[in-house]
Amino acid sequence: MSHLRTDLITAPPAAKHPVTAPAARRRRRRTTAAAAAVGALLLALTVTGCASPAASSPSDGPTSLGTASVALSWIKNYEFAGYYFAEENGAYTDAGFDEVDLIAGGGNTNSWDLVLSGQAQIGLASDLTGITGAINDGAGLKIIGAQFVKNPVGFVSLAGNPIRTVADLKGKRIGVDAGGKLAVEAVLKANDLPADTVQFVSVPSGVDPLMNGEVDALIGFLTNYPIAVKNAGGDVVTMSFADANYAQFGDAVVVSEKALAENRDALKAIMKASIIGWNTALTEGADSIADIAMTYGGADNGLDRQLQVDSASVLPSFMLTPDTVTNGIFTLTPDLVDQAVSSLAAAGITADPDMFDTSLLDEVYAENPELIPGFTVPAS
Repeated sequence: MSHLRTDLITAPPAAKHPVTAPAARRRRRRTTAAAAAVGALLLALTVTGCASPAASSPSDGPTSLGTASVALSWIKNYEFAGYYFAEENGAYTDAGFDEVDLIAGGGNTNSWDLVLSGQAQIGLASDLTGITGAINDGAGLKIIGAQFVKNPVGFVSLAGNPIRTVADLKGKRIGVDAGGKLAVEAVLKANDLPADTVQFVSVPSGVDPLMNGEVDALIGFLTNYPIAVKNAGGDVVTMSFADANYAQFGDAVVVSEKALAENRDALKAIMKASIIGWNTALTEGADSIADIAMTYGGADNGLDRQLQVDSASVLPSFMLTPDTVTNGIFTLTPDLVDQAVSSLAAAGITADPDMFDTSLLDEVYAENPELIPGFTVPAS
């Protein structure tokens, strides 16, 4: 759903950025320092004649988990700041990984396809519509949590021709891409409305089609599209999918069933590090999130820093709820899972609670209770 976010992109998104320069420099410094320390120790042992007759086997040390790979659902911007902080602060290396590969989205490949192919250990799905379809088609995937337990996706319109209720959708021109069309059709079906209630118009990313009068509304992330409309001089009106009787999660965390069974420790390590990163991001606040977003994505994607600040300022509203404050970010309660399944079913999409497996995050938090720092729920 490339239309769901807007970041004032001036260059096409890079498909993949394995390691940022700061992280690489940090690893080189650690490697150089470690080599120097080992050299000094060996020299000292040789001089004093105290070297052990049998050197320890390399297998005696901790086993490396290799590369932590995360497939993002969009270009590198404020939305994924927690993963940047986790890399910059060494959370992934502390968890046992040699490096981290944050794979930018925004192209024609879904994050869960990268998970299925083994190119990523976890993937982020913008909403549940597409990933549910993949699972129904036989993909061996599980949803283990969600970054946004309150889905930030919704309709963005102008006050002169607003969409405030489902009834306001009738006859409207809705700007979408292929993924967005599926989501809107699900919203319509959930409200017993035919697909021809609205007119679908294919549009590029950004708010220009709305501001130019090409469409009556866009489907977008409510973290940044309303801000972009206001910055363009528009009087914005929004209606979330949840307000349109289509409860969803945003950036659902997807893993393969095979990895869940065979590489569970690696998945737990990735999630622990990512939680640490997000705890840092939410504590540091919007300016720090914007700064690190510009470092990771600004050059490639032409990000507007002020839009990153403004968008980051509303992230807590979609991530911190009474449940996640108590249980930890990314966690899903049985009630939330049931609501999502019911919402998908109302939209005519076959869904089952078995698509979800929340046990891995339960284990992560049970083993690391300090990962729940005592955030407060933002005021409405």
